[in-house]
Amino acid sequence: MSIQAKCKIAYFYLSKMKIQAPAAVIGGILIHLTLGNLYSFGNMMTYMVSYMHERVSPYVNYGNFIWVNSITTASQGLFMVCGGLLERKIGPKLTCFVGCSVLSAGILLTHYTIEVSLFTVILTYGLLSGLGISLTYVTPLACGMQWYPEKKGLINGLIVAGFGLGALGSTNLQTLYLNPDNKPPEANGYFVDTGILDRVPSVFIVLALVFLVMQYVGCLLISKPTPTELQDTRHWPEGENLLGVADNPDESQDELPSTPTVTGIDLRPVQMIQTKTFYIFWMLYLLNTIAIGYINAMYKSFGQTFISDDHYLAGIGSFAAIFNAVGRIVWGRLMDKTSFRTAIRILTLMLTLLFATMPLTKHMGKVGFTGWVWLIFFTFSGTFSLMPTVVEKAFGSPHYSANYGILFTSQVVSGPLLAAVNQLMLNAVGYTGCFLTISGILSLSVGITFLVPDGL
Repeated sequence: MSIQAKCKIAYFYLSKMKIQAPAAVIGGILIHLTLGNLYSFGNMMTYMVSYMHERVSPYVNYGNFIWVNSITTASQGLFMVCGGLLERKIGPKLTCFVGCSVLSAGILLTHYTIEVSLFTVILTYGLLSGLGISLTYVTPLACGMQWYPEKKGLINGLIVAGFGLGALGSTNLQTLYLNPDNKPPEANGYFVDTGILDRVPSVFIVLALVFLVMQYVGCLLISKPTPTELQDTRHWPEGENLLGVADNPDESQDELPSTPTVTGIDLRPVQMIQTKTFYIFWMLYLLNTIAIGYINAMYKSFGQTFISDDHYLAGIGSFAAIFNAVGRIVWGRLMDKTSFRTAIRILTLMLTLLFATMPLTKHMGKVGFTGWVWLIFFTFSGTFSLMPTVVEKAFGSPHYSANYGILFTSQVVSGPLLAAVNQLMLNAVGYTGCFLTISGILSLSVGITFLVPDGL
């Protein structure tokens, strides 16, 4: 092939990449913004529990309603690997389309199930939502990292920042739609105003329609580079071999080339689960997500015990989404600059201390409580940018989606475990006992960080 022909081909691919690469990241952020409705659960739970407690069954309360959120996370863990396998079969666009449709369908169906029972709400707002998230979560990350292989931590941070930021829009929409007059709950923590309760079923239709529009736009933008485009992208930052798009015509087109792992070997899922490193990551994820699930579900109900301002508490949750989003970028960048081992050790230590001191915020008023919630959201957010990045770094990219999905099986354990602990302990030892228990769990996570292998 002549130099002129090579120049034309290289120019075509580079022009295409300059559009498709950022579009894939933007599409991933849009999709993750809707998946991030998960982080508005603490706000939405107060209205859902109140509605069901008053109009469906008096046995529905804050202690047992956390099962909805726990089944969401367990469903993610159970089906996350299916998202990776599906993406390899039908491609990223269709995988995201299927997952997003399932998620929004679960939210929409809650319009009906909230009139029936807690179990049916668990099936729609819990199980179906978790299934939708699991099918969709990993694909945008895999696409973004392959377009920008030299900036994996940053790109992962940007995309999952959308997940963290999702609660900003969801929480505000829920609160302004359901409680525009900022009416406080009763002393027992339940809303009884008929205007608020009457609007609860219809809010699920509004949320589902808004999400579907954002999701389908994101699905259209999502793409993965071809092997040739990937080769060009990997050399683009160094400015090398921009003309070498066909240097190896015999290269297999079945799998994209991988960036080097620490071991130099790309592992399939069955090989990955035979390594000690996988179980270190699995335990870190398990312990950290127990804490994350608890603060996400219970921060508002805890705040209601000493703050009687619904809009203020909703505002805390909204701005916590910003800290959640920014934290993912910051922690991802910290890993790029240092290492996973350093970043995750700092993160788990900070989180342990913050949970241990969280009960003190009831003596600090609004400002103290607000600061602690925001710091916790900023800190825990790093788990979701550090873990996906280190999985790719440790085990390679060809089977990344499936490998990360298997790591997510830790949530099958953490979700139900969290719900069972909360249901048993909340009435017995109160919020203080629960927060201190979570802090003890996180201290185990700190210890496990010392087992992370060198080079990660």
